[in-house]
This record gives sequence, C-alpha cells and structure tokens, in this order.
Amino acid sequence: MEHRGVSGPATGDARVDEAVARLADLAGLPVAEHPPVFEHVHERLTEALGDLDVRDPAGPGSPGGPGAPGG
Repeated sequence: MEHRGVSGPATGDARVDEAVARLADLAGLPVAEHPPVFEHVHERLTEALGDLDVRDPAGPGSPGGPGAPGG
C-alpha cells in the first residue's frame, strides 16, 4: 500500500515514521475503515516503545538507574 506521507520531521526510527505516515491514509478512507488503521499504527508504536524498554532498561540518568538521585 502506498502512503501519501505526513508532513513533519522524521523521528529517527523508521518504524515510527512508517506508522505515522500510515495516518495519511485516513483521508482517503470512509470513517468506518479508520479503526483498522488506528489499530495498525498503535501496534507498530507499541512495538517500538517495547523495544526501547528492552534495549535500555533504566540506564544511567534514567529514573531508578545508577545515575538517578538516590540510586
């Protein structure tokens, strides 16, 4: 499926950029077909956030990490 593109700065994560670009498809769809698009975008963004948690769980300077106050 070709995406029409969403204006705005790139996020630096291709998965997030692709998910956000998918929102442009909403303009050409009937409202009844919006939920699957939102579900797809939500799933992709949730996956990207989950990967952040796995790669850097409480690294230095993050809340509860070794560089945090009281840590």
